[in-house]
Amino acid sequence: MSTPDQPESPAAAYRRIASGIDEAVGAVRRQDELRATRLEQALAKIDARMRRVGERAALTRFSVELHWESALEALWAEPWMTVRPFPRPDPDAEPARLEGYEREVDRTYTELMDLVARRRFGFRR
Repeated sequence: MSTPDQPESPAAAYRRIASGIDEAVGAVRRQDELRATRLEQALAKIDARMRRVGERAALTRFSVELHWESALEALWAEPWMTVRPFPRPDPDAEPARLEGYEREVDRTYTELMDLVARRRFGFRR
């Protein structure tokens, strides 16, 4: 150490500065490790959610395709009916309303099947 009468040697100043740098580097590493741990946890949650969303999307797509194919089979004998190709997904659909959309598909499908089953509306069985 230096005293007011004796100035600090260059070697001592270097050691003091290097020690401060080592402490700062250690602090930054600890912060980086904590942040990396938090990011890994967040990534794991996002990855699990993405898997659930993918599974849900696949299940919804499968259900809608089954409804579509069943409706096509039910309407096949109706020559007046213009059957269009399977519609593409709506890019403006709100993902938060997926359950509502699924209920609407089910309700519409049920309504169609009820109409097909009634002979008085001109549908053949």
